[in-house]
Amino acid sequence: MEKVTIKGFRREKTGKQATKKLRREKFLPAIIYGKDINLPIKIPRSELKLLKEHHFSETILVEIIMADSSKIDCIIKDVQYHPLDEEVIHLDFMKVSLKEKVRVKVPLEIKGEENIKDAVVEQMMWEIEIEALPLEIPDKITVDISSLKIGDSFHVKDLRLEKIKVVSEAEDTIVTVLGKEEAVEEVSEEVEEEKEPEVIKEKKKESEEGS
Repeated sequence: MEKVTIKGFRREKTGKQATKKLRREKFLPAIIYGKDINLPIKIPRSELKLLKEHHFSETILVEIIMADSSKIDCIIKDVQYHPLDEEVIHLDFMKVSLKEKVRVKVPLEIKGEENIKDAVVEQMMWEIEIEALPLEIPDKITVDISSLKIGDSFHVKDLRLEKIKVVSEAEDTIVTVLGKEEAVEEVSEEVEEEKEPEVIKEKKKESEEGS
C-alpha cells in the first residue's frame, strides 16, 4: 500500500452555510471516523492532487497531518461528487491502525488475455473485497488467465494471495472464456431480453386502444 500525506484542519462549524463558506475559501469538507473518533475536518483543495493521482482509491494509506502536528492514518471510504460537474465535494476517511486488519476493495487486473486465441474473454468482476493489515494491502491484484481455454473460468477461490484474506465469495467468477459463437448467442439473448418489455408495452397499448 502506497502512503500519501496531506494536511487537514479541524472544522469548528458544520452545516450548509459553513460548507459553502469553506468552498469559497478553497477548502474541501471531510470527516474522519473510527472506533474512537468522529472528527469533521477541512482539507485545502491544493492537497487533493495527490489523492486524485490515485483515483481516490481505498488502497492508499492517507496520513493526515493536523494543525497541532498530530498524525492520523486513514483510508478513503467514500467520495461525494457534484452531480453536474463531477467535482469532489466531500470525503469520508476511516481511521486505521497499522497493527489491525481492515476490509477494503481492491481492483483486479487481468493479464494473459492475448494468449487465448479464437475466444472471447468475459470479465465478471473488477474488484474483490479483502482483509489485511494496511501496509500489506496491494494497489491491485493481478489475475493471470494465460492458461485458460474455451469453457474455462477463473474464480475467486483460484487466487493465490499471501498475508491477505479474501472476503468475496469463493465461488464468484472473475473471468470466463467463451467460444466466439457462444459469445454471439449470449449477446443476442441479452438484446432480445432488453427488447421484450417494449414489445409487451406495445401490445398492451394496442389492447387498450381496441377496448
